[in-house]
Amino acid sequence: MIRTSFLLRGGLLLSLSLLLTCCTEDLLDQIPASDLSSELFWKTTDDAIYAVNGVYQANRTTFDRDYYFDGAGEFVNTRGTSNNQGSYNPSGIGSSGNFGFLWGDCYRTINRANDVLGNISTLQTSVSSPTDQALLTRLVAETRFMRAINYFRLIDLWGDVPYFTKKLNGNAEAYSLSRTPRAVVKDSILADLAYAASVLPERYSGDNLGRVTQLAALGFRGKVNLYWACWMKNEGKASEAQAHYTAAAADFKKIIDKNISLFRGGEPGPADNPNYWHLFQYFNEYDPEIIFSVQFGGPLLGQGEELMRDFGTRNTGNAQCWVAPTIRLANRYQLISTGDFAPALIASRNTTQVNSATNPKSYVGRDYRMRATMLWDEQKMLRLSTDGLNVQDSIPFRFGSRDGVTYINYDGAPSGYIFRKWVRQTGGIGRSDGPQDIYLMRLPDVWLMYAEAVNELNGPNEELFTLLDRIRRRGNLPPLSRGKFSAKEEFFKAIEQERIIELVGEGHRFFDIRRWKKLEEIWPAPNGQVLTDSQGTRIRDEFVNAPERNYQRYYIFQIPPGEIEVNPKIIQNEPWL
Repeated sequence: MIRTSFLLRGGLLLSLSLLLTCCTEDLLDQIPASDLSSELFWKTTDDAIYAVNGVYQANRTTFDRDYYFDGAGEFVNTRGTSNNQGSYNPSGIGSSGNFGFLWGDCYRTINRANDVLGNISTLQTSVSSPTDQALLTRLVAETRFMRAINYFRLIDLWGDVPYFTKKLNGNAEAYSLSRTPRAVVKDSILADLAYAASVLPERYSGDNLGRVTQLAALGFRGKVNLYWACWMKNEGKASEAQAHYTAAAADFKKIIDKNISLFRGGEPGPADNPNYWHLFQYFNEYDPEIIFSVQFGGPLLGQGEELMRDFGTRNTGNAQCWVAPTIRLANRYQLISTGDFAPALIASRNTTQVNSATNPKSYVGRDYRMRATMLWDEQKMLRLSTDGLNVQDSIPFRFGSRDGVTYINYDGAPSGYIFRKWVRQTGGIGRSDGPQDIYLMRLPDVWLMYAEAVNELNGPNEELFTLLDRIRRRGNLPPLSRGKFSAKEEFFKAIEQERIIELVGEGHRFFDIRRWKKLEEIWPAPNGQVLTDSQGTRIRDEFVNAPERNYQRYYIFQIPPGEIEVNPKIIQNEPWL
């Protein structure tokens, strides 16, 4: 059998049948796929639009299940993945079995982007209309953005990676590539994002909703700078870190100065129906708070997401509950009366014991986002028919009871809790055919990254307190105490707390742990941690008596062995040798 490099096999545009697939119904209606040659296809701006939509499609594949990364943190348990990619958990993170497919997904998008950029460049020489030229320029910016964020994911997970900006012509060219230093790749990523930010509009309307905007380019350029600053800080390169913290803050500030409001004004809504829950329903996916997402077409288009299958239960459209919150997450929700943490829950089967995790009274008076995010014992959720098409009555959740009639059938998810966030309560949509966009960056994420950068440079100020207070307001929490959090180190803890609560189930925590180098703090050697369910039963060991190499592998992943087999110029990362 002839083996092919992922750099080609991951998505080289060998036929336009791959390229013509539309990203979503909001970007363009689907058209029949065909095997046209490039000479016949690249004739009009419509051809360019179709081709760029093919890049959006590939980009969606890279990022569509980022929420599974939360299983490699301490607050979410994932029992494998619904797409059979392995188990995401702290003890087994980073192996090619879990992440080899992401290497290929990233390069699929990059290959499509490079091919599209080359063809648009040729098309630009034959188009005379200023309107058409402006459209092509915009499409170039969108494509360079998607190429950039895929290279960003590559250097984040693997460090130095093969870097190229033109379509690869066959195995010989692919096999000539070695790993480019990540600093060089980072500079190219920033250049792509800077170009995109200089060209793209601030917002779209109509059929263009969901396309890359100037705000997305600024947000991700800020994010790349922030991550690089963290990495350099960890390596003891203080001046380089400071320069990138400064650049990150400047990019985030440009978004903040647009005065975009949080969803529904950032108000908490009623305690039993918080606004935060509604933000994660498909009918609100174009709220201005959403800076960038990957899009899904929904029913009958063959472009559905699987949030319902992954987060839902057997009573919500015959879903499977692959992703579930843990008792550790429950302990992070603060009290609305004081803004402080409640006493830690006691993992116990005793449903009347004070502060027992199975006693519903233990959860009274918490951050409204808790009810919007998760269910504990005796919390109710609507049932859907098996096919997901019809809404039925509501029934409670009780861990250990799952007959599906008296109590929700959570399909054996072991943590003691289930998610409410992302779970649809409307019928008419199958579990794997959802229209919900997956949010890659929201406004609170931007505010928190800005606060992190400025705090690192100068410590907290009133602007930063105000931003965090506005995020906390949606949970009906009181403002932060200025005296308690006046020191840089204490204010960072407030930032981390809001990132945990606000962004859970969106795939950020794992990357935060790595860039903050908190792994050894969360799971100190040699004991690590043992995760239990709400009743005290062991779920999994995490870095228990783990060798040092396991810690190293959390920070840098294994390059797929098959990639090295076909190209010996690509050297494996040291912890995996």
